[in-house]
Amino acid sequence: MLNLTELHKLDGMVLTAHRGASFDDAENTLAAFDRAVQNGAHFIEFDLRMSADGVPVVLHDKTIDRTSNGTGRPEDHPLAELKKLNFSWFHHGERHAEPLYEHLEIPTFEDVLKQFRGKACMNIQVYADPAGLKEICRLYLDYGMTDQGYLTIAADEVAAQVREYSKEIEICLTPGWNDRAKPENLRKCADFGCRFVQPVRPTVTEETFALCRELGLRANVFFSDDPEEAKGLQKMGAGGVMTNRIPLLAASFR
Repeated sequence: MLNLTELHKLDGMVLTAHRGASFDDAENTLAAFDRAVQNGAHFIEFDLRMSADGVPVVLHDKTIDRTSNGTGRPEDHPLAELKKLNFSWFHHGERHAEPLYEHLEIPTFEDVLKQFRGKACMNIQVYADPAGLKEICRLYLDYGMTDQGYLTIAADEVAAQVREYSKEIEICLTPGWNDRAKPENLRKCADFGCRFVQPVRPTVTEETFALCRELGLRANVFFSDDPEEAKGLQKMGAGGVMTNRIPLLAASFR
């Protein structure tokens, strides 16, 4: 498996599986991550929130309603309760009348680290309070994730807290949704020490990618599910793309 240093320099398109193979499987689950890895993803991307008892769990939304048969915020449920729920209701881009699996647990951050560290790099989107952030940083370091994955963080103050906790933790800054590709924000990311950035597809130009190369940044564009569109981004100078359809895109770049 390639590490961050090697992927940063890779001569080719870096493919990130957004919430795992999230079109073909239940998003943000071990099944979706396994499918992504088996289909050649360089990165698996996922989101972390906290359970009521302080365990980082993999979930994008503020509530568990869309992806499970439960309701409410993850912060209102202890891990044992969350594990009883079925998190396979959302796949193929919509919530279905029946779950994809008879039972599919919500993964913890540690579950993902145990199963996939060394198989793919990780783009770890963080939504956590200060105590949760500290626990995420602890697990990152305990599992030797330096050069194996980065924490994706939108707020400057949260990024500063991570830096205070450890300078060894790789960070991808994601300033405002439509502002990430602006030259001043790309320079800000470079000055902060980022190696990877995540600009949004409608906002990028050839000049965006030229500046990224000048600053030593690898631009993983959010997002594309269309192979021809992704190849067009590569021709413009993109270093990578995030996708919900990793089997489809990976096959097109082989």
